[in-house]
Amino acid sequence: MTPRPDDEARTELRDLVAKASERRATERERVETEFWQEIDRLQGRYHGAQQDIADALDVKRNQILRQTKRYRSAEEPAAD
Repeated sequence: MTPRPDDEARTELRDLVAKASERRATERERVETEFWQEIDRLQGRYHGAQQDIADALDVKRNQILRQTKRYRSAEEPAAD
């Protein structure tokens, strides 16, 4: 049987969980940004690619447009 926690152990555990949660949120945002920037690049491959991407992701073209605009990096030109 594990020992009963004291206040110090609880505080330490809460701090560790908070750090893990923060790392998770940071990584999630980084991955989401990378994903939509890649989609932005891919939609310029050929005419109609945006619709094909929307079909592959099972979303509307408008969702592709909104997300790619949201996550587009400042250095990258808009995909046509």
